[in-house]
Amino acid sequence: MGKAKGKEKVSGSGSLKVTVKTPAAPPFASRGFYQVEEDALYVPIYPGGKFFSFLDSPQVTLDVDPKGRLLFVQILVARHSWQVRPDISPPVNPPGADVRFLDFRDKIPDARVETSADHSLAHVIFGELHANRSYRVADNLIVDLTADNTLAAIWVTAIEDDRAARAMAEWRKEIRETYDKQGPDSHLTRIEIDR
Repeated sequence: MGKAKGKEKVSGSGSLKVTVKTPAAPPFASRGFYQVEEDALYVPIYPGGKFFSFLDSPQVTLDVDPKGRLLFVQILVARHSWQVRPDISPPVNPPGADVRFLDFRDKIPDARVETSADHSLAHVIFGELHANRSYRVADNLIVDLTADNTLAAIWVTAIEDDRAARAMAEWRKEIRETYDKQGPDSHLTRIEIDR
């Protein structure tokens, strides 16, 4: 995994093409918040840049900044539709990487969601692509890529139930305060805020 050390790779043909640059700075903070009233999973990434565009499908929306970095992930598949797999497990210690989307006009392929019995993680799988490596792009957010750097899946870990986005707002406040203490040049080194 992570064969592109110190180099930038650009994908070939296919949907959701990305560039991958490793090694990357420590990952940004992120967390999955399942909005109970909306039956949707929100994954904010902090500190984010300015919103530029999005990639979407009926099931998934990916917000990106002008450089193609993820800012926010929204999974619009209700949890009761997620396939429970008791043996599901995310990649262990994937390397950090600066992953950037190349074409902001591509449509996201249809996705299906697999989860653990306790719904604490989600594996969002795009089509039937064969992933051969994984990278951590933020705390609790991992991408699976194909050999030609096409997005095959997203892993969201540490998901918690949220009502009226209260837990997400509190998390953002805690992250902002921590980031302000560390300063803008800190790259928000791997913050773990457990509930």
